[in-house]
Amino acid sequence: MKIGIIVGTRPEIIKMAPVILECKKRGIAYFIIHSNQHYSEEMDSIFFKELELPAPDYNLGVGSGLHSNQTGNILIEMEPILLQEKPDIVLVQGDTNTVLAGTLAASKLGIKVGHIEAGLRSYDPSMPEENNRILTDHMSEYLFAVGPNQHAILVKEGIDSDKIFTVGNTVSDSLFKHLDISASTSTILADLAVTSGEFFLVTAHRAANVDIPANLLELLALFDKLHAKYSQTMVWPIHPRSQAKLTELAIELPSYLKLIPPLGYLDFIQLLKHAQLILTDSGGIQEEACLLGVPCITLRENTERPESIEVGANILVGRDANKALAAAEKWLAKDAADFTWGNPFGDGHVAETILDIITNSVPCTLDAEIIAKHESISVIGMGYMGLPIASLLAEAGYKVTGVDLNSDKVAVINKAQCPFDEAGLPDLLTKVVAQGFLTASSDIPSSETYLIAVQTPHKGNSCDRSYVFSAVDAIAKVAKNGQTVIIQSTLSPQTSLAVAKRFVDAGLTIDVVHCPERAIPGKTLHELVHNDRIIGAEKHTAQQKVKAIYQSFVKGEVLLTDLTTAECIKLVENTSRDVGIAFANELSQICQELKVDVHEVIRLANRHPRVNVLSPGPGVGGHCIPIDPWFLVENTQAGDLVRLARTINDQRPSIVAEQALALLGDTSQLKGKKIGILGVAYKANIDNYQESPADAILEHFSKAGVDVNYHDPFVSDWHCARQETISDIDNWADVLILVTDHECYGNLQVSSRLINTRA
Repeated sequence: MKIGIIVGTRPEIIKMAPVILECKKRGIAYFIIHSNQHYSEEMDSIFFKELELPAPDYNLGVGSGLHSNQTGNILIEMEPILLQEKPDIVLVQGDTNTVLAGTLAASKLGIKVGHIEAGLRSYDPSMPEENNRILTDHMSEYLFAVGPNQHAILVKEGIDSDKIFTVGNTVSDSLFKHLDISASTSTILADLAVTSGEFFLVTAHRAANVDIPANLLELLALFDKLHAKYSQTMVWPIHPRSQAKLTELAIELPSYLKLIPPLGYLDFIQLLKHAQLILTDSGGIQEEACLLGVPCITLRENTERPESIEVGANILVGRDANKALAAAEKWLAKDAADFTWGNPFGDGHVAETILDIITNSVPCTLDAEIIAKHESISVIGMGYMGLPIASLLAEAGYKVTGVDLNSDKVAVINKAQCPFDEAGLPDLLTKVVAQGFLTASSDIPSSETYLIAVQTPHKGNSCDRSYVFSAVDAIAKVAKNGQTVIIQSTLSPQTSLAVAKRFVDAGLTIDVVHCPERAIPGKTLHELVHNDRIIGAEKHTAQQKVKAIYQSFVKGEVLLTDLTTAECIKLVENTSRDVGIAFANELSQICQELKVDVHEVIRLANRHPRVNVLSPGPGVGGHCIPIDPWFLVENTQAGDLVRLARTINDQRPSIVAEQALALLGDTSQLKGKKIGILGVAYKANIDNYQESPADAILEHFSKAGVDVNYHDPFVSDWHCARQETISDIDNWADVLILVTDHECYGNLQVSSRLINTRA
């Protein structure tokens, strides 16, 4: 199954976050389209970071504008993405132009739409959002209603009740998950010099309130009357729309109105939680106030959240100052402990319910019948790259044999069980095995084409080509003249020519082609399909044959070149990154001596349009970047810069390890001291620690004689004792060192002294 997730504004990001994270947790393939409908750094990207979300796969950058232009621009940009991605369902949330455009695009392409927050109605046709809600609901196949009120509205409008699911609102998931995090990290109350329970929180941005000068002045008069009676500071995180109108009208605001820029989510929910009273024209904030037990005065004549009124948490006043005073008097006459209304908006597990419904009922395109091509391909090596590409070739209709010497892996694959974690691969494997297009074996059958995807480890800073040559020799025993061998393994330059000679020596005329893999764990299927591919061969006929094979599933461009050039491409890509990282790591040392913040230097330098300095870190790890530069210069005299970059990056783990040891005090008295390593995988949010800089850091600590434990939610077995939780390792350690920037460390709060190699 593949899910398309569409967002465009801050509330959508917040409410879709639990769905995105639940997809990730379950290994469901998904992609994120962000329209950037209300783009600004303060109101957009900060939410992805704070909510620990991956960056959007697609940023449309449509910006603000007239409703018709904005909706049309989003529709134009979105349709080709959906055509390319072919999701089984598209999920939208709320009532924005992004929601309507995404729903239209999906509906016209025959893609099912799930609408989160379906059935909300203000019955105010002057609100553009009202039309968006109605149209979206009537085009959707899955309507996720907040409560029984919305369910009844949808049924009354003639929507089949079988399409409606009452689930609550995902705002509860985000709010309950982040309350404790925000309490421990946010300093917003101190920053604003306000006291919990002794300020009013204001948000006002709707066109009816701020675009019309008379209405805006009426709203400000309402605030004046409230302040005249209660003398409270009113904190107003100002929306760009409201700020622009105040500036245009040259309105001077009284000092009790504390205007501040838009806030991140963690800061904002602290203001919500600690406000004495909330005044808002936002639908989402009405929900959040109700969930937090803070009384709410809604600056509108209507609301699509009637539940908040029904439970006694909200009062509608419009811009009527007298109604606002009466509502405030009602609330402020009570003690905060008296606000004990029920919660009508969800239990914090709404995203789980939504995905349960989708996965149990949405037909998956993976069930579609595969159309056979009647050509056979043997893929040698069923590892992190071999199995995904074998599965994609099988889905494209080739009769694929996946070859591996590990008999246990062969048995597991033939049972359609995925031997490692990779988003989307379990479902795809089930499909191709069930339909008989992929079979695993320990023997190589004679095939029209052979694809080698075995490992090429480094040995003494050289490419160990023995696995490739072993595969070649095994193929030579069953191959026939005129067949093709594709090498996908990463190679030192001119290895493919050596492979071709090996076949000649065996008396065979075989076309040798190199197609370097270009994908990362966690997104392997997506990148194998969507990235451009390089086909290297000496003969035009071989280039065209292999190009046709890859075009059966690759949506990126397929580019043709010669063998040795193709071998260099991936090596150059990763060497470039290695050199860039080495510069960043060396710059970190320079800035330390100069006593300046390296991250501030990089941030400001990168404001230049032709500068892109990378960030320093604890070293370089993984299958490729620490290894590929050596392959590139293995047989060349030139390459001093490449070799120097490798030296710098190889030294980096010892440098950061020494920084951690320095926090322990006297380096001659280290016995019995304890250091905890946070994250040992070679990159964030994966379970692979191959070539991780954590290995060298641990070795440095071991030589120093300190005790070492580690914590990593993805790696259950490493080279030292493991602590189960962050709290456990924090309580155990004298010093912590953050090595791998897993999402769980994004808002790290520990009592131990900390070396953050990523900060």
